[in-house]
Amino acid sequence: MKLIPYIPPVVALVIVGGWIGSERQSLATLEKESVLLRKRIAAAHAPASTSAQTGKPSPDKLSDPKQPLDWKKLAAQMEEMQRSGGMGDMRTMLRLQQRITAMSKEEILASLDEVAAMDISAQSKQMLQGLLMGPLIEKDPELALTRFSSQFQGDLNGMSYQLANAFTKWAEKDMAKATAWFEQQIADGNFDSKSLDGKSQTRLRFEGALISALISSDPEAAAKRLGALPEDQRSQALQYFQISSVKESDQLAYAKLIREQVPEKEQGQVLSQMASRVMSGDGYLAVTALMDRIQATPAERASIAGDTASSKIQQLAYQKGITREDIDSMREWVSSQAPGTADSTTGKVLANATQGGGGFKFTDAAALAVQYHESSGNDDVLVSFLAGWPARQHKEEARLLAEKISDETRRADVLKNLK
Repeated sequence: MKLIPYIPPVVALVIVGGWIGSERQSLATLEKESVLLRKRIAAAHAPASTSAQTGKPSPDKLSDPKQPLDWKKLAAQMEEMQRSGGMGDMRTMLRLQQRITAMSKEEILASLDEVAAMDISAQSKQMLQGLLMGPLIEKDPELALTRFSSQFQGDLNGMSYQLANAFTKWAEKDMAKATAWFEQQIADGNFDSKSLDGKSQTRLRFEGALISALISSDPEAAAKRLGALPEDQRSQALQYFQISSVKESDQLAYAKLIREQVPEKEQGQVLSQMASRVMSGDGYLAVTALMDRIQATPAERASIAGDTASSKIQQLAYQKGITREDIDSMREWVSSQAPGTADSTTGKVLANATQGGGGFKFTDAAALAVQYHESSGNDDVLVSFLAGWPARQHKEEARLLAEKISDETRRADVLKNLK
C-alpha cells in the first residue's frame, strides 16, 4: 500500500514549508510545492543514518505499535517544521503516517479523542487531526464524517477537502444513505453559513463531492442537484469537485453539465480547470484529447488553449526557465486549436510567467515579447503583454515597449493604462 496519498494536504504543505490557505493558487505555485515535496520524499527514502556513537541503526520507536505515540511531542515537531520552512525530518513523518495507517478504526478514534483533549494550539490540533483523517477515511468514510459532523460550521481548513472526499467515497458505495445523511445535516443547520455573503464553503465542497459521485451513475440527477444551487455558486461547487480528476468516461457528461447549468461567462474557467488536471502527463496532447472528448466549441477551445498555455509556461518558468523553443511549441499548439490567437496568447503567457516564482524576470519576458512582435508584425503580442499586472510594476520599461506598438489608437490606450 502506498503511503504518500495518505499524507493529508495540510501536513504535506507544512512539510514543504508553509500553510497554504488560498484555494486559488496558480498551477506554477502548486507545481513548486510538488517538486519540493518530491525532493523531501526522496530524501526520506534514503538509507537511514547510523548512530554516530555505536555505528548501529537508531531505534525506530514510531515503527513499534507497542510504543504509545507522544502526540504532544509530535505536535511540537510539526510546529518546528513549519517555522523552519519545512526542513524537518521527512523520514520521521513518513514512518508516523505508516504507523497511523496500520491502526484500527478504534485506535484512530481514540487518538483523535486524545488530540482533542490536549492543551495545544488549534493549528497543531488541526495538523494532527489531518494526519489521522486520511487513514480513517480509507477505512470507513462514513465514520470519519459522523466523527466531525459537529464541526462543519467551523473552520476546518484542509480537513474540509478530506471530508468532502470521504463523502464522495461514501456516496459511491451507498448513494441513498449518503445523500439522506447530507440532507439531514443541511436540515439540522450544520452547513449554515456564518459569512456575510451567505455562502457555506464547506457545503459547496460537499455539493461538489455529491455531484462528482452522481455524474458517473446518474447525470440527470447531477444536473438537478447543481441546478438547485444559486446560479452564482454553481461554478464554485464544480471547482471544489475538481480536487480530483474527472474520469475520462465522465468528461463529456461533465462538460454538458457545465454548459447547461453554469453561467456562460464562467464556463471557460471551469472547463480550463478540468484541462489543467490532465495536462501534467502528456501536456498539450492530453488537453487536445480532452477537448476532442468533450466536443469543445471554437470559443471553448480558445479559452482552454489560452489558459493551458499560460499554466504550462508558468510551470516551465519555475522549473527551468523559458526558452524560445518553449514559446514556439506553445504557439504552434495554440494555433492548431484556436487559429488567430497565438500572438495575443503569447503576450499574456509571457506576462503571467514572470509571476511564477522562478527566475524568469520581466526583462526576459519583454525581450521575447519584442522578438515575437517584430517577427509577426502583430501588435497583439505587445498589447496583451502590457495589459498584464507585471507591466504596471515596471512602468518605465513598459512605456518604452508601448512605443513599439504600430497602431496609434491601441498604443495610446496602453500608455493611458500605464500612467
